Amino acid sequence: MNDLMTDTGLADLLLIFSVKSHLIAVRPELERLIVVDDHRPRLSFVTPLGAVVVAKSECTPEGLWSVSGPGIGVRSPRPSPAELSATALVAYERSRLSTPSAA
Repeated sequence: MNDLMTDTGLADLLLIFSVKSHLIAVRPELERLIVVDDHRPRLSFVTPLGAVVVAKSECTPEGLWSVSGPGIGVRSPRPSPAELSATALVAYERSRLSTPSAA
C-alpha cells in the first residue's frame, strides 16, 4: 500500500483524467477531441488556432504542470484539476472567439 501512496504515476494519471472530466463537463464537444497520452501524464486537443496541451513537465514528485495553447502558457507546481482545466478552457475559448465564422 505504501508504494501506491508514493507512486506519482498513479496520482498524475488521476489528475489527467480529472482534468479531462472537468473539460467535458463544461464543453461536451471536447470529448471526441481530447487525446490522453499513453506514455506520459499529458492530454491534448486541437483547436482552429493550434493544440492545447496539459502536461506534467517533469516526472518527479515536484514536477511542474503546464498548460499551453493559443495565447496561453502557464506553469504551476501543484495545481488542482479545476485550475488546469480552467486554464485549458481559456485557450479553447480564445481560439473559438478568434476563428472567423463561416458565412
